[in-house]
Amino acid sequence: MKTIMMFSLFLLVVLPVCAVAQTAGENLLKNGDFEKFTGDNPDSWETPNIPGTLTVVSPSKNPHAGARAVKCEVKDFGGTLLAGYVCQKGIQTGGKDLKVSGAFLVRSMEKDQGVVLLCFVNSGGSTVGTTEEYIDDTKSKYIEFSKEIKPPPGTAAVNLRVTVFPDKGGEKTHVGSYVVCDDLKLVAIAPAEKPPIQ
Repeated sequence: MKTIMMFSLFLLVVLPVCAVAQTAGENLLKNGDFEKFTGDNPDSWETPNIPGTLTVVSPSKNPHAGARAVKCEVKDFGGTLLAGYVCQKGIQTGGKDLKVSGAFLVRSMEKDQGVVLLCFVNSGGSTVGTTEEYIDDTKSKYIEFSKEIKPPPGTAAVNLRVTVFPDKGGEKTHVGSYVVCDDLKLVAIAPAEKPPIQ
């Protein structure tokens, strides 16, 4: 009798936890490990670089894993401060919850922050929501970042950008600030199927 009660208690506690567990799929980002570059530009990513004129995005020789990472830095360009960024657009999500993760190294001048920006768009291309995840100065070492995100209703795709933003109360970024990103992943999370009860 005691064994049956313990087994019943086990089923009541463990099965609900298993039923709501999440499973992650494959990386939705192309070249999220930033191993492939053409010149200073990571393959499959948009950047504001102007070949021969402006380089605010470049391969980093200080990767978290593998041979390369990507570095987005703030530079003065003719009196205008420009923050480098990498961006992928139109990433199909299948309407599922998402998890973004990666390794980040942030150097901050005047409290600038690294940021991962997700812009959610509907099937017509209109923005239905955004989320910004800020990363403070990491004291010259990589930190692991991971966040589960529930897209707003109507989301068909997401645009993802990594860049440097000023402090939330600030108006401009500062020369010398940068974010290095490696092993960036965006995965769709589907609820795990309930195990059959026998």
